[in-house]
Amino acid sequence: MNNLKGVLRSTIVMFLFVGFFGLLVYADETQEQKVERLIKELQDEDSGVRVNAAWALGEIGAVDAVPALIQALQDPDSEVRVNVVWVLGQIGTPEAIKAAEGAVPDLIQALQDQDDWVRRTAAVALGKVGESAKDAVPALIQALKDQNKIVRRNAAFAIRTDRNTRSNQSS
Repeated sequence: MNNLKGVLRSTIVMFLFVGFFGLLVYADETQEQKVERLIKELQDEDSGVRVNAAWALGEIGAVDAVPALIQALQDPDSEVRVNVVWVLGQIGTPEAIKAAEGAVPDLIQALQDQDDWVRRTAAVALGKVGESAKDAVPALIQALKDQNKIVRRNAAFAIRTDRNTRSNQSS
């Protein structure tokens, strides 16, 4: 039991040291440097690093990262693809939404992904991109026939969101 406590203490100390060291190393990074580093991390061999990089790029609303995020939609790891799709749908600044418009064809493609989490997240993302995703409506209608009920529900939500966005803009 004492040996287990010692291992636990050592592990905690190691994690604290690594975290503190990381703060020191990255504390002086500019926003551009951070985005550049995170884009490189989207190519890391560790899928956990790629997931975290995608998530971090979304958190900072990195418009410049949209092309790298679009490329990351081809990642072999479905968890990475889910997070990338989510981030593309969550980027909130007007500039980022404009940049994310370029992702619409890739998000449409993600509606055909073998992983249902990717498909359901792609439907939500297309709904959030808004008016620029009007080309996705036929694919979303097709997604209403998906075997996964959550994909179908999210596709219906996205279609409704797109229709409401267009009707509000014409008013």
